[in-house]
Amino acid sequence: MKIYAKISNGFLFLVVLGAILLLSDLSNRKKKNPSEGNNFRLAFVHWIHAPITEQLEEGIYKGLSDAGLTEEENLTINRYNAGGDISLLNSILKQVHSQQPDLLFVSCTPALQSAIQTIKKIPVVFTAVADPVLAGAGKDETHHLENVTGCNVVCDFETMCRLITENAPRIKTLGSLYCPGEIISVQFKKDFSETASRYGLEVQFFPANNASELPDAVLSMTNTNIDAVCQMGDNLMSSGISTLIKGVVSANLPYFDFNPRPPGTKMESLIQLDVDYFQNGYNAALLAAEVLLKGKSPGEIPFQKPRQTIIEINPVKAERFGIHFNEKLKREAKVVIGEKEPFKSSVRIAMVHYISSPDCEDVTSGILKRFAELGHHPDGDFVFEEYNANGDMATLANIVRTVADKKYDLIFSTVLATTQALSSKIRDVPILFTVVADPVGNGLGSSYARHRSNITGIDGMSYTDAGVELLNKYLPEARTIGTLYNPGEMASVSSLKELEATCEKNKLALVAVPVHSVSEVTDATTLLCTKKIDAICQLPDTYTIPGFSSMVKITRKMKIPLFCFITSQVEMGAVAAIAGDFVQQGREIADIALEVIQGKSPNDIPFRRIQQIKTVINPQNAKEYGLRTPAELFHSADQIIEENV
Repeated sequence: MKIYAKISNGFLFLVVLGAILLLSDLSNRKKKNPSEGNNFRLAFVHWIHAPITEQLEEGIYKGLSDAGLTEEENLTINRYNAGGDISLLNSILKQVHSQQPDLLFVSCTPALQSAIQTIKKIPVVFTAVADPVLAGAGKDETHHLENVTGCNVVCDFETMCRLITENAPRIKTLGSLYCPGEIISVQFKKDFSETASRYGLEVQFFPANNASELPDAVLSMTNTNIDAVCQMGDNLMSSGISTLIKGVVSANLPYFDFNPRPPGTKMESLIQLDVDYFQNGYNAALLAAEVLLKGKSPGEIPFQKPRQTIIEINPVKAERFGIHFNEKLKREAKVVIGEKEPFKSSVRIAMVHYISSPDCEDVTSGILKRFAELGHHPDGDFVFEEYNANGDMATLANIVRTVADKKYDLIFSTVLATTQALSSKIRDVPILFTVVADPVGNGLGSSYARHRSNITGIDGMSYTDAGVELLNKYLPEARTIGTLYNPGEMASVSSLKELEATCEKNKLALVAVPVHSVSEVTDATTLLCTKKIDAICQLPDTYTIPGFSSMVKITRKMKIPLFCFITSQVEMGAVAAIAGDFVQQGREIADIALEVIQGKSPNDIPFRRIQQIKTVINPQNAKEYGLRTPAELFHSADQIIEENV
């Protein structure tokens, strides 16, 4: 009996001990539950200090924030940078392993390779890795380590070789540095050489194992009989690009590049193919959110490759070498840089908005980026003061009076209400508008060529023909579509007329429900969804833009697919959009502004339409509405927004 009593007491002790351990771990288990959204602990481990590191982190923060993850609410983030020191990197990763964070971000190949050796269970999401398979993360993009996923980057040798041969046919021999001790650099050397040979180009490679060897390698290369330098990207170049540029400029050689230029420096390359590191970080953050919030295993998530390369060109510098870029390249280029002299005197510029919206913010960003590309900087040779009425007409009237009193040299305006208010009071200062639907129909001129003498700009009409065509690709049997509109906003009424004409051409019925305030959007959307429509094709206006999240919620519930004309609304939940590239529109209006500043009258500059539109899709959002994304769109779309989480 004593034996049984001892066994019984021992068993009881184990039960009690187990209960204590379970209770003590309860908070941890709760925290790990993806649906709970409690505080997550993350670690960022970077291989080097470089501009791309900041871009990656900015993209990661934005992606996490869009997924509902912020340091203010539910994240704790520890950041580490090895500074290119492998022993320090290994120490950092051992420390991270001991801390057991919920997820680890790593950037660059050495950090991923070390993480693979040290981190076996913690989810790892990589960024800025050229070839994760070569780095040992898996067999291919879908068959890889269970705890690893991420977004890689590439040097687009194919595009660069094509552009060089098409635009600089006299160039036959290129020089490039590489790092023999870096596996990705060695692989890039092989890929670049093979690609170049297909285009009739020869690449001579010059080794440099570390930063101290760079000056001699650059000198050796620039003293060799080459026609130009075309520098591929690797980790050594990420931190040593300034040394290379200095040598190339001194040797006066044409220069082509795959590396981001250091902040605050001029673009010395004639053609630069950039990786969008912000987008790389953003996409990686969305993958991380799937792991944290949905409980997915990284092993289930394929590696992602970049979908496009950003092309920057410098035609002015190219012409110094007798190289003239063709019109095709100028159209392909995202950024066209020209060297301009500073303004003769400081130019005072006002930027006036009626509402805060992504399209207006993008226009402002585009203006400032274009000015910076051309060597003009705020508080340098121009003053840039921004005003926003936040949707209030009384506030807008006060802003107009203030702007008129300050006697600016030039005024930018966004949306129709702002432009009309400014033009009614200001006749002697150039007003350049953007995001204005139907400027002629709304009284800014009798035609695009004949208009008020101090006004010109770029319209913001939605491309309804392309929008309905996109909708039909998802819903070829659609017969009736709906939209909300603001009867008190002339731009909204003009856009509605455009959509009506498009629907008539496509033999579609259109149901339009009016809204008179943001607060009415919810009820109006509910009413519209009861009208036996196949989908909603929503035009942007001052009420539906701020109320769009309500539209997403209701249409999801009622299973009425929602299409739109603004990229950010696809990010918010819409199926797809034909969207104007408003950053590009900002660049274009900035070019018009430069003409005006140099003395050209707005009266001699016709109104323009948005020059670039893009197809934006979100396959996961389509699934939420019970739709399948057509296969052709995965190839033809300009932007594929990843799964919202």
